[in-house]
Order: sequence, then C-alpha cells, then structure tokens
Amino acid sequence: MEDLSGGTGGSPTVPFRRTGPGGRRDASAPPIFRTLRLHLSVFGGFVLLGLLLWWHVWITGSPTTTITCQCGDPSQELWFLTWTPWALIHGHSPFLSNAIYAGQGGANMMTNTSWMLPAVLLAPVTWLFGPIASFNVLAVLAPALSGWCCFAAARVVTSFLPAQVLGGLVYGFSPFIVQNDPFGHINFTLAFFPPLAFLLLYDLLVTHRHGPVRVGVWMAVLVVAEFFTSTEMLALSALVLAVTLPAVVAMAPRQAWAHRLRVLTGFGVAAGIAVPVLAYPVWFTLAGPRHIVGVPWADAPQWGTTPAAIVDAGVRVGQSSYFDMTGGYYGAIGPNAGPLHLPSLLYVGVPLLLLMVVSAVTWYRWRVAWSLAIGAAVAWLFSFGTTFGDVGAGPAVSRPWWLPWRLFAHLPLVEDILPIRFGIIVTFGLAMLFAISLDRWVPILGDALDRVRVRRARTRSGPRPSGDRGGGARRRRQKVLAGVMVTAVGLGALAPVAAATPVPFTVHSSSPPAWFTLDAPSLPAGTVVLVVPFTGQRAMGWQAQTGLHFALAGGFAVVPSPDGRSAFVDPPAGVLAVLGRLSPDPLSLVPTTEPSSPRDVAEVRSALVRWHVGVTVVTRSGRHPTDSVGFFTAVYGRAPRFLHGVWVWSGPPGPEAAPLSASILSACTGGSHPPPAPLAVPRCVLAAGHAQATPTHG
Repeated sequence: MEDLSGGTGGSPTVPFRRTGPGGRRDASAPPIFRTLRLHLSVFGGFVLLGLLLWWHVWITGSPTTTITCQCGDPSQELWFLTWTPWALIHGHSPFLSNAIYAGQGGANMMTNTSWMLPAVLLAPVTWLFGPIASFNVLAVLAPALSGWCCFAAARVVTSFLPAQVLGGLVYGFSPFIVQNDPFGHINFTLAFFPPLAFLLLYDLLVTHRHGPVRVGVWMAVLVVAEFFTSTEMLALSALVLAVTLPAVVAMAPRQAWAHRLRVLTGFGVAAGIAVPVLAYPVWFTLAGPRHIVGVPWADAPQWGTTPAAIVDAGVRVGQSSYFDMTGGYYGAIGPNAGPLHLPSLLYVGVPLLLLMVVSAVTWYRWRVAWSLAIGAAVAWLFSFGTTFGDVGAGPAVSRPWWLPWRLFAHLPLVEDILPIRFGIIVTFGLAMLFAISLDRWVPILGDALDRVRVRRARTRSGPRPSGDRGGGARRRRQKVLAGVMVTAVGLGALAPVAAATPVPFTVHSSSPPAWFTLDAPSLPAGTVVLVVPFTGQRAMGWQAQTGLHFALAGGFAVVPSPDGRSAFVDPPAGVLAVLGRLSPDPLSLVPTTEPSSPRDVAEVRSALVRWHVGVTVVTRSGRHPTDSVGFFTAVYGRAPRFLHGVWVWSGPPGPEAAPLSASILSACTGGSHPPPAPLAVPRCVLAAGHAQATPTHG
C-alpha cells in the first residue's frame, strides 16, 4: 500500500509494524510490559525534572501551602481548579459562575481559560488537600506529560531512543512551557494536543495501523478533551493544520487522492462525534450569558514575538519583566524578547537550530519531515502578530502589510488567539525535527566509523576474510559509539536553553487571612462578600481555599462591559474604577489615588445595595488598608468590627453616609503612619464627619 511518508531507502511503511524514517523496521517488537516499562521510565524521568523546577515546594516547602504567590494569575488558577468540581457536585452549570461578579451577572467560564477537564481530574486532590496542592501537582505533571506525549510521537518516526527522549525534553521543558508553569497556565503547560494529534494524523495518512473509523473516534475524543483544556490551543493548532495541509497534499497529490476515502472517513467520524458534543459549549462561548463581543484582551493581535527571539535569549535573562510581575511572578525567568522584554516562548538557541539546518541533508527527501518543517514555519510567521512584538497603537500602522497574522487577526474565534502562543507549535515542530535529525545521524556516523575501522585494519594487516566472526561485534560497537557521540551533540545543542532557564522557581508559603478560615465558613452559604483589595486575584484564591462557601463581589475574569465588549479592552469606569483605587495590591505596578469624595462614597453605597453585598472585608494585604477602612466607614456610616486581623462590616449600609473628604482621610490615617489601634481610623472618621456636620455657634 502506498503511503505519504515519502521515505527514501527501504520499502514503504507496512501497517501494524513500527518503522523509523525511510522505512526502517524495528524487527524486535518488545513485549507489552517492556514497552510499558520504557514509557513509565521516560515519564518518571520527566517528573523528576519537574520536581527540580519546583524544589522549593516539594523538597524544602509544603505542597499544600507553598505556591508562586497568593496573587496574580496563580490565585486565579486556584479558583479555576476549585470551580468546576464544586459546580458539578452542587448541581450548577460549570459554564456560568455567579460565585464571582455576584450581583453583576457572574462570569462566562467558556469565555475564560477555566480548563475544566484538568480541574475535574484533579478534584480528589483539591477536596482532600486543597487547591494549592492541585496547583503544585499539575505544575509538576503537566510538563512531564507534555514531554512524554512528544516522546511517544517521536517513537513512530525514529528508532534511536536517546533522540526520542531528547525530543520530548525539548518540547516538555521548552521555554514556552517552563515560563508558563510558575503562573499555573495549565492550558499551555498541559500541551498534549499537538503530539497526540500528530500521532493520529500519522496513523491516518501514513502507517494505517488502525482503521479510519477508530482513528476518527480517537480524534473526536482528543478534540473534546482539548476543548475543555484550552480552546485557544485547539484553535491555533487547527489553524496551523489547515494552512499546512494544502502544502502536504501538494507534495504528494496522487497519494493524497488515493487515500481520500480513508481521510474523509476519519475526519467525518471525528466531526460527527465532536460537533454534537461541543455544539452547546461553543454556543455558550459565542452567544451564551455574559459572552463578549470582540477580543478578550486589549491589543491581542499585537501580542507577538520577534524573528530573533528563536535564537536570542535577550538581555534580561534571569530577571522578572513587567509582564511577569503583572502576572504575579517575581522570581527569575528565562529568555525574553523585544523592546518590552516579553518572555521568549520559542527560544531554542543557535546550536540546536544550526544542527537541524545541517541535518536537513539527511531527511530532505522525507515528506513527513518537510510537513513538520512547514507547520513550524507557518506557526513561526503567525507568532509575529501584527507588529513584530511591539505593543501599542503607534507602531502598528508602520509595520509591513504582509505580516501573515494580519490576514487572520479579525476573524471570529481566531481573533481571540494571542500570536505569541503559536510558539508551542513551533516548539513541537522543532522538537520532532531535532529527534529526527539525531536519529538520522546515528547510522550515517556509524557507517563512517566502520569504514574508518576497516580502512585502518586493511592498512595494518591486509583485507580480512569475509567470514570474520568478530566483524559484526565490532560494527555494533561502532554503532554504539556513534549513538553516544550523537547523544552528546544533542545534549550540547540544548546547553543554551538550559543555561537560560533559572531553576528552581521562586515560591512563597501562603495562607489566607485567618478570617477566611475561621469566620467565613459560618456565613450563610452564598453570602456576597466584597473584599479589599478589590482588583486582582487574591480574593479569588482565598475564596477557593475556603471551598467557595461565599460569593465574591468582583473578581478577575473576562466579563463584558455594558456594550458587550471585554472589560479588559477599556479601562474600568464608574464604581469599578472607584473600587479599583481602594487599597491596591502591594504588588501592583500602577500607582493610584485613594477615593475620598462624597461622589465616590455614594457610588460605592449604591453598588453595595445593587449587588446585595452582605459582608465587606478590608484586609491588610492592600497597599493602604487604613485608607480603605476610613473610606468604608464613611460608606457604611458606622465603625467596623475587627476580627482576626481584618475589618468587617455586615449588613447593608446605614441610612446615611458619614461625611468624608481627602483632608479628613489624611488627618485620620496620619499619612503614611499606621494608627495606634485597629479602630482608631473609623472612630476618627466618624468624629470628624460629625464635627463637620454639626454647625458651630458664636
């Protein structure tokens, strides 16, 4: 049967027999337990590397309380880990959450990167040990699983085991995955889709080991699993595949036509299963409650990389950039790219890229290798975005019109993709070509070493008889030596990437303020709580750690503005802007002025009633907590209770607000100096407001 592999030398690929490139067959098919042992060993080795990254969690810390930080994206990921299992066991739709943005319509979870499938799979860990434990388990397992999937994909096109392992290492522990790992971006660190999709497509188009119906069923399962893990990964992978397939067909049009029924059957079965299963979730994403119109993030098409990022580690290796700190990570980070020093998610270094360029002479006649190269090149061009990595409206108009992403940046669904994330497809293509290159050099180098040995032997003692029994053993030793040399070259090619990856990650021991564990559980279930700091994700993390017992007024998620566009596209206005200025997160990089005007007080009072807020909590985690305490004292018209280190107001605001001004707030808080007692500021604000409201008599 003719296939699309385009192998050179040897017979075409035979179904049900594992082959390497060029039709080389592995005649020693191992028993199933040996294969299982091999895969478990590789996966276990990758897990050990993951433990090295998270050394300060698993070795010197506690996996139930130690995390990157209780702030930024990690806190949001704790909430995502908790939400889906909680919703399912409480009979709620996991697609819409009123646990955040309570009183405002909630949040559409399909619009957000809530990666429901991993959250469900890790639910037992979350219930038994808490969401921080689940975060840390996934942080170790996700890179290992991604690397193992790439190893499995490399197994079907290579026969040299070290090449397969190194290919998996390049993918699973690439800058793309490692730099997403501290933030808990499971939708990108759990990158199983590209390699598993390659395995199924290779079976469908080349090896024909399984029938097209079975392959189609597994395709549907994979697509559904990826949809509930990362819709963005699914979308960008599908786009690259759609652009690459015509080139693949053009390389072998007659073979493609001969296999049309098999291909149509496979894709037809996959669509017949996946489309009905995903119809409602897709509708919910596009038109369901609290969906958004347009892009979820401001300037999304411009978030790309630079052409040099693939070989240039940047000038701030080992330093946190503004991007990292905004996400809540203040530890050492890897390669960076562009004038903003954004994380370089596709850095591989000059040696590895040069090795694959030189190695092209060994696989340039193999269509599978060229298919991988074309797919990686397409993804690389898309990764530039619309502005070559420069973010801002000004430079966008001066960039050349031919940047490929300009053709797709305004298409529905596709416009949601951040171009920088095409780096995962680039990395997969390079990892596979790296494994193929090393695999192809082993026999070439082995034959060269054997020819040198024979030539030297003839020079010393003349030609040996053809029946020399020691020749086979010597040839095997030459091949082993060739394998060792090729492996050493492969490891050397990875040295720049390893040197640019600071390990272990910086972490902190984290626990919520005592009120959330001691007092919040006694609230009536579903009580709406407003927590200060209001912006950011800290409160979401604390809410997750208390089992979502209460609803949160506010949060951090993609939600629509009144016009239907994402609230992240335009800066907040109205009461959200006022609350955002209240005691900003101490890690916030944006300076703010504390609200203090009567209009600010009135807006917040109105929002508390409109959102049915039952409890307001001001924590010490903000930058200026005492200012927030003074402000809410005016809002409620009464002093709070001070419980377990936080200030708490229960019930609705009083009949009247206390008078407040910037001068009153400044005088009561003493500027930057803390008050002598927790309730000193509330008493001062109430007394000053009373004195201001009481007329004086001469």
